[in-house]
Amino acid sequence: MEWIHTAASVTVVLGFMAGVFSYVILKPLNKAIGNLDEAIGELRMDLMTAEDRRHELEVKVAEIDQRARAAHHRIDRLEGRQDDLEHR
Repeated sequence: MEWIHTAASVTVVLGFMAGVFSYVILKPLNKAIGNLDEAIGELRMDLMTAEDRRHELEVKVAEIDQRARAAHHRIDRLEGRQDDLEHR
């Protein structure tokens, strides 16, 4: 009969310790994990925004490069005409 009393006492003490462990250690860890999850979500949004902006800039640079090539082609053509007129 005494072992039942001892088992009950141990069960109560272990239950109390489990509750304290849960409150002192697991609750802050769960909160920290939640905060990390939120921060990761924000970083993903920032990364997506930066990727979109990078793509827009990439398109603009390609357009500017194409315009510069066309301008150089026109300049070369005009220089050729000028050379032809000067050598006549």
